[in-house]
Amino acid sequence: MSPGRATARGGAVVGGDWQSLEVDDLGPANDPTRLREAWEAFCDRLRDGADTILDSVQPAEGYDHAEGFRHLLRRLQSAIGSGVEGGDALYPELAWVHPSKTGQDNPDGLYQSASVDLANTYRLAGNVGTVCYLGLTLMTFDFGRAPIEQLLTLDGAVLPVDGNGDFEIHFGAGPAPEGAAEGTWFELPPKRCKLLVRQFFNDWDVEVPADLRIDCVDAEPPNSRMDADTVIHHLGTVADQVLSMTAFWSGFGRRHLEHGEVNSFDHIDPDRGPNLAMGASPQQGYGQAWWRVAGDEALLYEVEVPNCVYWGVQLGDVWYQSLDWVNRQSSLNGHQASISDDGVFRAVISQRDPGIANWLDTSGATQGCITYRWNQAGSSPVPTLRLISFAELEKSLDNRWIRISPGERSDVLRIRRRGALRRFRR
Repeated sequence: MSPGRATARGGAVVGGDWQSLEVDDLGPANDPTRLREAWEAFCDRLRDGADTILDSVQPAEGYDHAEGFRHLLRRLQSAIGSGVEGGDALYPELAWVHPSKTGQDNPDGLYQSASVDLANTYRLAGNVGTVCYLGLTLMTFDFGRAPIEQLLTLDGAVLPVDGNGDFEIHFGAGPAPEGAAEGTWFELPPKRCKLLVRQFFNDWDVEVPADLRIDCVDAEPPNSRMDADTVIHHLGTVADQVLSMTAFWSGFGRRHLEHGEVNSFDHIDPDRGPNLAMGASPQQGYGQAWWRVAGDEALLYEVEVPNCVYWGVQLGDVWYQSLDWVNRQSSLNGHQASISDDGVFRAVISQRDPGIANWLDTSGATQGCITYRWNQAGSSPVPTLRLISFAELEKSLDNRWIRISPGERSDVLRIRRRGALRRFRR
């Protein structure tokens, strides 16, 4: 809490932690006084987000502070959408909120999640579509408080689909549903967790997303009206998610800067596995570093592309949220990128357009995080980065660097925006 601010309102917040409001303490269950007290505590808790954004430890400058408050608003939107409106484990919804903008969200991805309680049995069905990668993961999600435990990971290639791409599977603690076919039942420990769906698009204009639906087969008819206890619970969890997620990811990215991992991937071991305890996909290799590029500089990125299902690279800001990838080319994937004849992906990271096809546009930011991904790759090569002055750029580029005209750039950006908005409809 901020210095000098009251740490409790009606017993709802104590020492900065949300505490349950008991009916015996505050009268009948639906006493509106309880709701007012919980709401005021919620508003007080949200105010503390300013402390994270304006903390002098943050490497924020220029527009970064405004983007930090925008990040708080995005976290609020996401927490409401996935928790208040779609967080019932008996009536789960594969909800997505655009923009996600958390933890370097993949610009090529459509992320969906649903709350489940594996003491019950669930049916997941639908059509796998034509995306280049579809991944399903059941994981515990006490984020920031305990390591994530990944209970099951499946990808579209192993789902029991028919000739049209349709499938149906069941999962839970058991017993298996009567008549479940072989390969369609997954018995798991009776834990509360999340179903996370990752869909990655190479060709944003062509690939068709998976169409999925989930049901709890044990659920009775729902009570569709929300009582005071449930609302008060949501007010507490939403406020905590907004603040904890913002603080966690800004700190996670900032550690690259604090460790001197700036404009270099030299700290990355190419043989390391994904950090499963952080929720990383077990089928994917990752690399992150801090980038810093002034207006008169350019950062040259080079890597030999391995054989893989999907790959991509993206820029993010100081809050570890992706830069604008709808209107700006702040990311590239294997379909969008131009690869030199020697199999190497070469890109220029800069504030000004270098006239190179593989330009990663900093979109007005001067620093932040850069992330690359190799999905189901035979190897995980580590890119090289080299900082030069923008004035020296032309003489640093030979015929392996693929050029682009201003008119071609405009066409690329128009197609990019069209493909992004095709995937997401607000």
